Amino acid sequence: MMSTHKIPKVWIVLMALMAMVLAVSACAAPAAAPAADSGEMADSGDEMMEEKHFRATIPFFAQDWSPLRGGGWNMHYLAFWNAGPMYIDEHGELHPYVFNEWTPNEDMTQWTFKIDPDAVYSDGSAITAQDVVATWNLIAHPATTHQRVTLFLTGVVGFEDVFNGEAMTMPGVVALDDSTVQVTLEGSDPLFHKKIATNLIGPVKASVAIGEDGFEVAEWWHPKNNPVTSGPLMPDTMDLNRGVVSFVKNPNFWVAEPKLDRLTVTSIEDTTIVTTMLANGELDQGWPPNDATSQALLGEDFFECGLAPGIGGFFLNPTIEPTSDINFRKALVLAVDREQIFNLSSPDGRGWVPTGEPLRALPGQDPEFVPHPYDPDAAKEAMAASAYADVADVPKMIMAGVSSPGTEVLAQYMAEQWRQLFGIEAIEMSPQFDSWEGPGAPALFRDGAGVRVPDAALMLLGSLHSSSNLARNIMGGYHDPEVDALIEEAVTKGANDPDRIALAQQAQRLYHDQWMVIPIGTGCGGSAKGNVMPWVKGTRRNADAQFLETWTIDIVHDE
Repeated sequence: MMSTHKIPKVWIVLMALMAMVLAVSACAAPAAAPAADSGEMADSGDEMMEEKHFRATIPFFAQDWSPLRGGGWNMHYLAFWNAGPMYIDEHGELHPYVFNEWTPNEDMTQWTFKIDPDAVYSDGSAITAQDVVATWNLIAHPATTHQRVTLFLTGVVGFEDVFNGEAMTMPGVVALDDSTVQVTLEGSDPLFHKKIATNLIGPVKASVAIGEDGFEVAEWWHPKNNPVTSGPLMPDTMDLNRGVVSFVKNPNFWVAEPKLDRLTVTSIEDTTIVTTMLANGELDQGWPPNDATSQALLGEDFFECGLAPGIGGFFLNPTIEPTSDINFRKALVLAVDREQIFNLSSPDGRGWVPTGEPLRALPGQDPEFVPHPYDPDAAKEAMAASAYADVADVPKMIMAGVSSPGTEVLAQYMAEQWRQLFGIEAIEMSPQFDSWEGPGAPALFRDGAGVRVPDAALMLLGSLHSSSNLARNIMGGYHDPEVDALIEEAVTKGANDPDRIALAQQAQRLYHDQWMVIPIGTGCGGSAKGNVMPWVKGTRRNADAQFLETWTIDIVHDE
């Protein structure tokens, strides 16, 4: 007879900890050696002083540490070693950085930016307007593969030509002198200065990072090539095969002396090991799984959860079969239970059921927005009304972006729903794909879009407008002229003009009626402190997923 005696919760926690410690001991080889202890003693003259060493981790082996990619796990740490034009804090307030002045003309079609006269690179040389112009031309070009450049430079005169590979420079970005950058826009944009307030487009020293051909110098950012950077820290060592990258204090950082002496980022793919290393004090920051074991070892407060703006999910490609058929898209969406998606994404129940509203958690969130329901009967009706009523006519569908175990669980659930309701069998799941277009293109792509500025119009410009990366690539070239027109008009309105929000909401409704996304996720924006242990002081993050004022971060172990 099975016993019904319950084991006390504390024993469960202790047993979990013991099991994980044993697992780490047995499986230590695959992970890189832990970084030095944050309390390591460094010899300085005749006295010993504690080195302030911030030890972080990412869950994959990054081979490219260029600050010009605009994405990737390693970009979470870009603020430690690359200074942006300005930055927006966790409250949405704008702060100067490389630029310390900004002035628009009367109709907001031209902006002039002044560089802080104290702003210098790690070699002591001045950050110049020419560097800013060269950097922005470089990241606008497709050869640089910047993932989010459309969020920042769309609307600049000449951007489209460079972005399409038809030109190398934007006439709309010029250096008036060594410390003055002038940007000319195709139309009025009252918030352009806030769009560029991000470390993702910070200037690099052109003579170091850009070749005579106008393209990026290969691995200029690697310590072996003596890179020049602008943030509080600078590259020191990189062992990309082991996945260990370190940065040290920049002696020429102009804002204030950084409190940290060193940052080490170690690649550890097994996130359960990260949990144990954090609990044992071997790491200061990381991205462990948000499960019961991690919560027991690290504390529930480690996993903060605040509703974040943005949209995430499996986006449907309207330019290829079978998802070019709106009734087919409708059938797929109605066949998926958002409640079940949430349960699979958040076993502990934290967060919010995904709705698919891009304007969630923003000023301008639509109170009349109605998420698509889970309705199997309506899904069957939509499929019958599509060109694929005979399931034999459905071509193979590729679900791309399935790059983690959690995402695969969600994708498998969706595929099973479609198999049971419609008999669809030909579904391939992959983190990669052959082409954005044609037979190898994905019918569904798991991705998302956030917002750097808490503004409804800019959110949609960076996600639903045809110029956005989400529309151009993830949604296979999605382009709705009416949606575009509404967004384009919205961004010309003043920040406090009610029409700015009204037009954005109207564009959102049109997009929603086109059945373009199956929303996933929990709505959690991640920890505002950046998933750090209690002895790490001063960490803050913004909606850009960037650490703020990294020169103030400190390691303080209580006595």
